[in-house]
Amino acid sequence: WDCSRAHGGVRVLPSTGSRGLSGARNTGLDAATGTIVAFLDDDAVPEPDWLAQLTAPFGDPRVAAVGGTALPCWAARGPRRPGSRPRWWPAEFDWVVGCSHLGLPPDGGEVRNVLGATMAFRAAALGGERFSDRVGRVGGGTAGCEETELCIRLRQRDPHALIVLEPRARVRHRVPAERQRLGYFVSRCFAEGRSKATVTRLVGSRDGLSTERGYAASTLPAGVLHGMGAALRGDPAGLARAGAIGLGLAVTAAGYLRGRSAPAPDFEPVQLLQLELSGPGLVGLAPSGVAGLPYRRARVLVRDRGRPVGAAEIPLVDGRPAPGSLEQVRADFATTPSRNAQPDGDESAGRPMPGGLRATVVVATHNRPDALARCLRSLRATGYPDLQVLVVDNAPADEATAQLVSRDFPEVRYVREDVPGLARAHNAALPHVDTPVVAFTDDDVVVDPDWVRALVAQFATSPRIACVTGLIWPAELETPGQLAVDGHGGFGKGFEWRMFNLNGSRPDDPLFPYTAGSLGSGANMAFRTDVLRGLGGFDPALGAGSPGRGGDDLAAFYDVVTAGWSLVYEPAAIVHHHHRKDLEAVKMQAANYGAGLGAYLTRVVVRRPAALADFVRLAPRALAHLIAGNDRPGPTAPSEPATGSDTPLLARQVIGMAKGPLGYARGSRSARRRAS
Repeated sequence: WDCSRAHGGVRVLPSTGSRGLSGARNTGLDAATGTIVAFLDDDAVPEPDWLAQLTAPFGDPRVAAVGGTALPCWAARGPRRPGSRPRWWPAEFDWVVGCSHLGLPPDGGEVRNVLGATMAFRAAALGGERFSDRVGRVGGGTAGCEETELCIRLRQRDPHALIVLEPRARVRHRVPAERQRLGYFVSRCFAEGRSKATVTRLVGSRDGLSTERGYAASTLPAGVLHGMGAALRGDPAGLARAGAIGLGLAVTAAGYLRGRSAPAPDFEPVQLLQLELSGPGLVGLAPSGVAGLPYRRARVLVRDRGRPVGAAEIPLVDGRPAPGSLEQVRADFATTPSRNAQPDGDESAGRPMPGGLRATVVVATHNRPDALARCLRSLRATGYPDLQVLVVDNAPADEATAQLVSRDFPEVRYVREDVPGLARAHNAALPHVDTPVVAFTDDDVVVDPDWVRALVAQFATSPRIACVTGLIWPAELETPGQLAVDGHGGFGKGFEWRMFNLNGSRPDDPLFPYTAGSLGSGANMAFRTDVLRGLGGFDPALGAGSPGRGGDDLAAFYDVVTAGWSLVYEPAAIVHHHHRKDLEAVKMQAANYGAGLGAYLTRVVVRRPAALADFVRLAPRALAHLIAGNDRPGPTAPSEPATGSDTPLLARQVIGMAKGPLGYARGSRSARRRAS
């Protein structure tokens, strides 16, 4: 049958892309010449006003993609079984057959991704982006999620872009009899889980599971209760629907875990570059990584007049950016307004006092003189006037650090603290600080030249700002261990300036302020010295090297906010962090982070028992938050994970959390003994 002859104006093109649905859609994108490109499945019948309704939201120039509603059209399952929804089939799982499912916003609005059967994209918003051939259906397979991955990628590139659902753009999507069987339901759920695992590899679990968290935490439990209620009211199929929801969730989760545990591809290092939009500068170019492996892709930190505005990944050819790749990055960000500038009209909008505030930087170290020297050289290069730098040598094994400071950095003050523990090391520095601001960083970072200025400037804008944190960017991605850290969530908190407090700047997050990790990290933080002292400094029961094994920074952030002060996240305050290189060390680090988190939360309950009721109420959301890695946008995960799975890291983190209460109890007991 010749479609082009039967229907005038229809062009039939052979797919020039990779085999599968993604390749076919990319062929259409490459051939399209309109400003809007719409997609429709071949087994879907649009309603007469479908295209008009689907394209109407593009009147808003911020809209990058629009999705419609796909209504299932159930085919007859036999001469005695006319077409209708199987009574056991829950509407919450209509996505199994490519249709709109219960749980989507009924009145439309902004969504994370569109539905493949009925969707449209603004060509200009796509730029050079295409559907990934690593996801999507091939032949008779049941994989999917190619439109999900593309939508997430568009939002990561331009956080201002809108992806909306227009429910009035309806199509009737045919569901053949063979797809109405339980066997297909199970296989499709498993394939969806594996597809989601691939998506999280490409865009990171933070964004790749953002919608699924609410779906699993609220939509599915409500569906189970509704089905059981229907059974009690005399509909026995309600119990079957409730069971199908539980089965579908379990099988999808199993598919996700199976996908995340798939063997990793051959390791390739990632080149780290910086691109300044206001000039020609491109920093960091090298032909190969430290292991001698060639760079085939690069992560670009994009800056506009020094301020970070986002990140992009580009392909490399012979160690150089692929032709046109940097031009495309410039074009993408040239039309993306910066979201990290301070808002005007409130307490954050003041301007720094002339000359800035005097500051002290504290660097705690433990038997790493080479890393410390690198960090101190970067601090010296900041050129901040009257900057005081203080090194705390925590439980040293020898005199190497003391000799290094005395010989190579005579301007740096040296303090020795023989009791192990990061919180103790930081507290040991406080009696020696005589400046209004004290900043803390680790010995395994290189600070940006403007790091101190960017931190201190925030304190000059308002006396209510007691703590400032900043962006932590990887210094290198050269080993599987470093990529594992980055793919598991890294340390970045995004590129948007934000203020946190319990008043007008309380985020729309029910877990706030308990999720203190979303406020910043200990490798990049600064405080008003008098406020930090007034709060008692850092809890010695917490911190690396203590029984608590971590969480000292989280507790400090929590104390600041709950005491009525404001905390600011300033992405222009950048430190470049050298992640652990060895994969086993990364696994141990994940366990320590989990233990620190558990210890910190235990501290919250010990000091405020009423918080326990909050923890019980918020447990499902907290679990989803933990699985997602981080609930704040940040640098995207690498396109290929270092280990093939972050599940082992997550498992170690969860196990560590279970040990956190005991660690905090031991740490508190030790702190009391030492204090007495």
